[in-house]
Amino acid sequence: MELLIAYIVFILVGPVIFLGLIRPAPTRSRFAMGVASATGLLVAAYAMRVWGPDGAAVAVVWLACLWLGWITTIATAVQAWALVRGFGRQRKWSAAMGAAAVTLPWFGLSLTMTAG
Repeated sequence: MELLIAYIVFILVGPVIFLGLIRPAPTRSRFAMGVASATGLLVAAYAMRVWGPDGAAVAVVWLACLWLGWITTIATAVQAWALVRGFGRQRKWSAAMGAAAVTLPWFGLSLTMTAG
C-alpha cells in the first residue's frame, strides 16, 4: 500500500507541482526565488538528516524536502533556459522533459524497495 501511495505522489503530484512552477513567465526575480527555494529545501533536508531525531515522520519530511528541492531545481533550470533562449517552440518540450525528470526519484525508491 505504501508503494502505491508513493507511486501516485511521485507520478501524479510531482509533474503537477513542476508545471505550476514553470507556468508563470520567466523573470530574473523568479529565477532568484527558485534558486533560493531549492537551496533552502536542500539545506533543510541536510539539516534534518544530520541533526534531526530518528523516526519515520522525520524521514518522510526529509524525503519531501529533498524531493521538492529536486522539483524546484528542475523548474528553475527550465526557467533559466527560457530566460536565455526564450520560450518559443521548445516550451512544450521543456515542460514534457521536466515533468518526466521529476519522476526519476520514484525509480530509485522503487528499486531500493524491491531489492531489499
